[in-house]
Amino acid sequence: MASFIDSLKKVFSFREKGAILGVDIGSASVKVALIEKVEEKVILRNYGEMALGPSAELSVGQATNLPPEKIALALRDLLKETKISSTRTFIAIPFNASLLSVIELPDVGQKELNSMIPIEARRYIPVPITEVSLDWWVLPKRSTGKQQSVAQPSGEQPDKSENKVEVIIAAIHNEVINKFESIKRDAQLPGGQSHFEIEIFSTLRAVVGRDLLPILVIDIGAGSTKLALVDEGVVRASHVISMGGQDITLGLARSQDIPFAQAEELKRRVGMVGDNEGRDVLAVAELLFSNIMNETLRFVGSYEHKQGVKIAKIILVGGGSRLLGIEKIITQSFPNVSVERGDPFARVDAPEFLAKTLKDIGPNFATALGVALKGLE
Repeated sequence: MASFIDSLKKVFSFREKGAILGVDIGSASVKVALIEKVEEKVILRNYGEMALGPSAELSVGQATNLPPEKIALALRDLLKETKISSTRTFIAIPFNASLLSVIELPDVGQKELNSMIPIEARRYIPVPITEVSLDWWVLPKRSTGKQQSVAQPSGEQPDKSENKVEVIIAAIHNEVINKFESIKRDAQLPGGQSHFEIEIFSTLRAVVGRDLLPILVIDIGAGSTKLALVDEGVVRASHVISMGGQDITLGLARSQDIPFAQAEELKRRVGMVGDNEGRDVLAVAELLFSNIMNETLRFVGSYEHKQGVKIAKIILVGGGSRLLGIEKIITQSFPNVSVERGDPFARVDAPEFLAKTLKDIGPNFATALGVALKGLE
């Protein structure tokens, strides 16, 4: 998982000493986490979040599509307010701004794969290869599950070239990299060489760690929900659903005939708990999550059927996962699977008086902390 991201050309770099800033630029807010390694301990130095809605003349919690200069301004204001400074900055590239595919290829050896993969990648990338930063990583063979091979005629030995290997292909459009370079420059972020990582890997680093069980990570953002299936410590499949937390707020605003800002405050304050206001939120949220869960069930079911495994755990991250009562809705679709909220701050040392706050806001900061942790590898 981490070693794959290490190999993305022109995008990643090596470890140095000093404070490390992780930046997560989402559609509804920008989040930062500052860490430092001191005597083998990873210390949380600071963190912060700023909503982007007001910069687009929208409400807090609404997804935006801001130009780079406005994002940079918001990020610069956030760093000024939190008084954060660092020696290096690592920035997460949004999953929907990248392309990530897991494909099967013949096990023909590394040299042949190096020639084969760029050609094969053209089938999955809708733009010329020269317009993207492309890399790939051959996943380790599974210790459990089915190893696929092609049947041979009776009496003949299997051909090794017909055995399969799984390969992750990743591509980031050069325009996206240029955009984030511009944001970094205009926000006056520290560090000369750019350090970027696709957000899915940052998130998994923060909440999955070294767990080898089949795990589904559900990242509920404002405008979309991202799914990542991790098995034996590596990403085996991923998917994006074009619905997120703001859809609950929009539905609640319409059903109650109230402004978006008031609906967002109600959703955050009461969630789906309680007989009065909570019931109103629940009615809207159940309708949205039925669509999200149906798509999630198809995604997971396809993987489980193909690989002959069952997911053992679901980890929830993203701002939408903080909705009170959400675990009950997820459990209805996955009744025999453990469901928990991600706790990325459990991986760092922080003042004890912040423990409750950090646990509560942790799902929001999984990507920011995870990309900062990248700098310690």
